Amino acid sequence: MTFQQISNLKSNIGTTVFPAIPSAYPSMLLSAFHQLGKSQWWTPEQIRGKQFQQLNHVLLHAYNNIPFYRRRLKEAGIKPAKGITAKKWSTLPFLVRRDFQGKEDEFLAKSIPDGHGELSEIKTSGSTAEPIRVYATGLVHFFWSAFTLRDHDWHKRDFNGKLASIRHIKGNKAQYPGGMDMKTWGDPVQTLYHTGPASALDIKRTDVIDQLEWLSRQKPEYLLTYPSNALELAKLTISKGLTFPSLKELRLMGEVADKKTLNICKQAWNIPVADAYSANEVGYIALQCQEQGNYHIQSENLYVEIIDDKGKPCAPGETGKVVVTTLHNFAMPLIRYQIGDYAEVGEPCSCGRGLPVLARILGRVRNMLVLPTGEKYWPSSGSLALPNIAPIKQQQTIQKDSEHIEVRLVVGRPLTREEEEQARKVVISKLGYDFKISFVYLDKIERSAGGKFEEFMSELPQMSTSR
Repeated sequence: MTFQQISNLKSNIGTTVFPAIPSAYPSMLLSAFHQLGKSQWWTPEQIRGKQFQQLNHVLLHAYNNIPFYRRRLKEAGIKPAKGITAKKWSTLPFLVRRDFQGKEDEFLAKSIPDGHGELSEIKTSGSTAEPIRVYATGLVHFFWSAFTLRDHDWHKRDFNGKLASIRHIKGNKAQYPGGMDMKTWGDPVQTLYHTGPASALDIKRTDVIDQLEWLSRQKPEYLLTYPSNALELAKLTISKGLTFPSLKELRLMGEVADKKTLNICKQAWNIPVADAYSANEVGYIALQCQEQGNYHIQSENLYVEIIDDKGKPCAPGETGKVVVTTLHNFAMPLIRYQIGDYAEVGEPCSCGRGLPVLARILGRVRNMLVLPTGEKYWPSSGSLALPNIAPIKQQQTIQKDSEHIEVRLVVGRPLTREEEEQARKVVISKLGYDFKISFVYLDKIERSAGGKFEEFMSELPQMSTSR
């Protein structure tokens, strides 16, 4: 914790500001945060040992309270009362979304241990029309807060600064031109600290030009938004020759941030860029290391495995499916859950933390292009863009089947036949295969229910149902 963060701690006793004396809940949160500050430096063996202790509790609870897991554990020959070994663990089948989608109530534990807090429901659809419901307890939200504080601590954020966020916000409170003003950064920071103000703008109903104008009026020190939106803001900043001298850091959320996006954002604002990898149904998966730029798995929150196509653990440098097990959700534990993403395993980090490393988060299965040859890859941000051909305001590329690509466009005017043919050649060249290309013209390409935007999506059955 920095001097500034300690100086901003709230005290429950008005006459005692240093050292601050927090009340009960903030004290619990501060205790968890302090423990996370120690456990990050444990050896990988120490961390894994503690994870398996926690996994024993998770499996025993699931066995006793959730019939689905009782059957699954019995079929795998696992008796939770006797403890779990790494060898036995690897025999457990993977959980996929279709296992519990529409049957979420069957995965809700019959009883929840004392001290875990109230039950709540989390709805998530990612960026697809395949919603799921996950039940969580107050303890799950408590740990979300603790890991949020860890993220702030790793990146040494000054809570006295102003935080601006451009993201999806429900209701009509954060509309342009005013947005929504707040006195503090909100939870969990305001639970522990005195903070500067914050402001928010709803991304779904605000054009990027208006976003930039709003941002110039806000003069924030910190900006939080989606990578796809940050990229458009950065490109517009560069093209207009604007500067944002107050801005200290860009924080990214909700989408995969590739190198091109990071480089353009750094070029536009000349500030650090911090990314985080999370999912509503499981919480924080990995946080970006300030020193090295890779991602540290949040092992105190989840047991994360990166698994190859044969179901074996990936070695450093290899890419595989992200499989997560929640360690603290005793309302609806997700055990060996294939979340639908791919990531590359990294080498141990030179920063000294014992937390496992992800070198890259590559993206979701549904964002993967599949060539008729069987080759698969993720198109990078902007790689399929059609600049300089026509006044194109917005673009999205959809793989309809193994031979057909649909390009959705929002344009200032209809493309001529010659421009369409030129665009077709550009897309084919960039994709590396002679796909059938069709163009669809729209007034607007909507973001997902959660405010995310996907430049490329596959509608191939094995891709679109993966998450």
